[in-house]
Amino acid sequence: MSKRVEANKVIESSGNSLRMQLYVVTSVATSLESLQQNLVEHRAYLRELEDKNVLFGAGPLLTDDGQYFEGDGLLIYRASSVEEAKKIAQADPMHTSGARTFTIRPWLLNDGKITIQVTLSEPQRSLI
Repeated sequence: MSKRVEANKVIESSGNSLRMQLYVVTSVATSLESLQQNLVEHRAYLRELEDKNVLFGAGPLLTDDGQYFEGDGLLIYRASSVEEAKKIAQADPMHTSGARTFTIRPWLLNDGKITIQVTLSEPQRSLI
């Protein structure tokens, strides 16, 4: 697609939708060995972001056929700007170590449904 539409026009056309501004980070592996070496620290960092309500979602990307993992991941942050999202991504052990490189794109969440079930007697979260 060669034409562009200004972001504020897209926001205006979204009507009464949620219009939640998020930041999508595509994290591309440079080596699987380096990825494995940084996985524990990376997962701890993601838990820290969850606790601060910064991490909207994260997980590995599989190959198109869903059969393999090549080391890439997708993260979605709640942030006030691209600059803030970049600082968050730069602090991720996967990125500080060079195990992955990243790109960031603002994402306007308009549609969808999220249902969360919390069982108070168990330290468990479930998405339905």
